[in-house]
Amino acid sequence: MNKKEIELKINDIVLKCSFGLGFLGELLENLDLSVFDIGEKLDKNPFKWIPVLMYESAKYTNEDLDLTKDELINLLDSEDGGKAMSEFLGAFVNSLSKDVPKQENVKNTKKATPKKK
Repeated sequence: MNKKEIELKINDIVLKCSFGLGFLGELLENLDLSVFDIGEKLDKNPFKWIPVLMYESAKYTNEDLDLTKDELINLLDSEDGGKAMSEFLGAFVNSLSKDVPKQENVKNTKKATPKKK
C-alpha cells in the first residue's frame, strides 16, 4: 500500500487528504473500529461516514487543520461538496485495494489418504 495524497476543492477551501498505513492506523484507533466495521458503516450510511473519514484523513494530513468536523459537513452540503465526497471515496477505496498483493489460487497439496478396506 502506497501513501497517496489528494487535494479536494470545496467551495474556496482546498483540503488535503492522505491515505496509507499511517492514516488507516490512526483512523481505526480514533474511531475504535475495524476495517470491516468501516465498510459496513459506509454501506449503511455513507452520508455520515464519508465526511467522518474525510475529516480524519484531513486531520491526519494537516497538523494545523483549522476546520471542525461540523464545519466540514456544512461545506460538503454543496455541489462542490458532493464532488469532493465522491472523489474522496474513490481514492479511499482504491487505497485499500491498489498494490495489494493478490493471492493466487492455491491448490490443496494435501495428499488423499487411501481408504481402509
